[in-house]
Amino acid sequence: MTLRLHQLRALVGVVEHGGIRAAARQLHISQAALTKSLRQLEEDAGLPLLVRSPRGVSLTEDGQRLFARARLVTRQLDLADEELRQAAGDPQGQVSVALTPYLTLQHLGQAFRWFRQRYPRVSVELVEGLVSRVVPRLRDGSLDLAIVADTGDLPEGEFHSQHILSTRQHIVVRRGHPVLAKPTSQALAELEWVLTGPRDGRKSSRLREIFTRAGAEPPQQILFCETLAAMALLRSCDVVGIVPADLLDQPECRDLAVVDQPALDPGPLQLRLLTRPDAPLAPATAYFAQCLLDACGATGASAS
Repeated sequence: MTLRLHQLRALVGVVEHGGIRAAARQLHISQAALTKSLRQLEEDAGLPLLVRSPRGVSLTEDGQRLFARARLVTRQLDLADEELRQAAGDPQGQVSVALTPYLTLQHLGQAFRWFRQRYPRVSVELVEGLVSRVVPRLRDGSLDLAIVADTGDLPEGEFHSQHILSTRQHIVVRRGHPVLAKPTSQALAELEWVLTGPRDGRKSSRLREIFTRAGAEPPQQILFCETLAAMALLRSCDVVGIVPADLLDQPECRDLAVVDQPALDPGPLQLRLLTRPDAPLAPATAYFAQCLLDACGATGASAS
């Protein structure tokens, strides 16, 4: 079986753009040509890859497997093209980066200013760097790099991993919260806790471990949500959460107070830079990574 690049691009385009008409427009070909490429791909594969219906096109199980590979192949070829053009002095291209909320709030602004001074025309995609979302996109090549919190659930050996920084964390509540008058471990355990990201048994276990080490019963009520929602709830409701110490000076953390309870130590936030070991970074992406490292003090050089 011989798979042709234009067939793989047709498959990726139809899935990513939601249908044949939109994909043809993005790929700058006719709908007839795109349909022919998809039909030839199925014939060459000897398997049904697509399910066509009045609502659009969806993938069969075999189609999903091929799509994952096709997206990685086409993305790597696009990156190779971008790398050659950037090396020749063309400042265009695309960078896709996932960043943990801590880095976004604390260091992204400075890093992005440095990056734009050198690459004013490169398209940039920034997404929230939650491990459960980052890992699949690094695997399929739709993300170039990610800086995430090391919470013990990173795939061992799959990605190139570089330690970036470690920063202290605090337990926080809103200013004026009743628990601040007597912040015992038991009083804190009776409150609703807010943790960022999708529901995760590991995060719940780590929170229980914090209370177990203090000799207290763990919290029973835990709410999982996005970072922006967590900040809103912490500022205005009688909930409790964990925030990196550096962020307490940021506007997003206004009106938060640190809970003085030494027995409950959430430990440090550890950040790691993840990239695919088999895919060298294009010049613009590598420079963005360096800007991020410099902005958070992970290297001694300046990106300016």
